[in-house]
Amino acid sequence: MKMKSKFFGFTAKLAMAILAVGTMFTSCYDSENGDVTKPYVAPDPVYTISGTVTDALTNQILTSATITVNGTSATNTDGTYTVKGKAGENIVVVSATGYEPVTRNVIITALEKGEASTTVVNVALTKEGTININDVEITYDSTPTIKSDVLKTEDNLQLDLTADENSATFERVFKITVGAELNKDLAILFADAPSGLLDYVKSYLGAIVGQFGEKKVLPAPYTIVIPPNYCVTSVTITYNGVVTDYTVKYDNKSYSFTLTGLKSYSFSTQFLPNHGFSHSHGHGHGHGGDLNAGGG
Repeated sequence: MKMKSKFFGFTAKLAMAILAVGTMFTSCYDSENGDVTKPYVAPDPVYTISGTVTDALTNQILTSATITVNGTSATNTDGTYTVKGKAGENIVVVSATGYEPVTRNVIITALEKGEASTTVVNVALTKEGTININDVEITYDSTPTIKSDVLKTEDNLQLDLTADENSATFERVFKITVGAELNKDLAILFADAPSGLLDYVKSYLGAIVGQFGEKKVLPAPYTIVIPPNYCVTSVTITYNGVVTDYTVKYDNKSYSFTLTGLKSYSFSTQFLPNHGFSHSHGHGHGHGGDLNAGGG
């Protein structure tokens, strides 16, 4: 009975050891085969407000202008500013010595996680003491526009990005064309108008849409966060614009023109599982173990 008791104890210990070793190998196997992945949480949406500050009459940039957004000061770099915004109402205040201040209430639409948008708020300031012409009537009718550009991975090497069992984060910079365009030359349109009417109209438009008649190409950074075991297939840039038909009436005469401008633009990313997926141009894999060597 005593020997049997020893043998039984040894057998039980051996069985427990075998079970522990088997569990260890099973756990390692599952992890190596990607069955155990870390949870992925998409980043919060990013809201940005950006624009230019100019003189309403000369279109010259105002490097001395002070800009605040929701009470936070924005850095004025050669007449251009960029600052964080928020979903919902944003209050933009622009001022400069010798100019009438302008306050704009800007509404930003809420985004999904992982998306980002930039709202364009250009402001043109009018000098203090500018005399507005009496009895000027300005009416307008606005129509929103929307356009989307889909940048596919096979056509853009900088988007050839993938993540292994961990999520991956990349920042990419795109080029965005901003600004407003008139369908008519205001100087020609108001050539026969009473003196001062053109300046009044420029001041009026400047406080609403900022500089017009010229477009600028600005860099637009976007942070892409890729879920574990996924790769980027495309990035969509959505442009929200507006077409406004204006009519200026004065002294029984009417002057009509159309202004086309960009209100905001936003980014979103599309993904696919990277198992068995390969890009047509062959970049992004096999570069010394760097999954994103072809990403730019």
